[in-house]
Amino acid sequence: MPRKTPSSSVPGSLKQTLIKTASTVALTVLLIALLRELLRILPWLDQVTGFHAGSSILRILAAGGVTQQQQMIAAGLMFVCFVLAVVLVRMGEKVFARR
Repeated sequence: MPRKTPSSSVPGSLKQTLIKTASTVALTVLLIALLRELLRILPWLDQVTGFHAGSSILRILAAGGVTQQQQMIAAGLMFVCFVLAVVLVRMGEKVFARR
């Protein structure tokens, strides 16, 4: 009885999936950290430019002190960072596939 050998693409596929997953998680964390830093410098940016866009953004994100709304906004921002990370990983995958 002939023995079936596993396809060589299966381990490569698993390796590729693990790399893409780790890249997506790392990019998501990086984007969230960058977003936090951006929010931290908004008051300084308002002071330098004379505009009040940063304080308006922070007021919207504060959601009037309502905890549930703040959590929903935070979850939404995390989701946006995750989707952006997925898009960046897909674009990177296409770039590496061309090479």
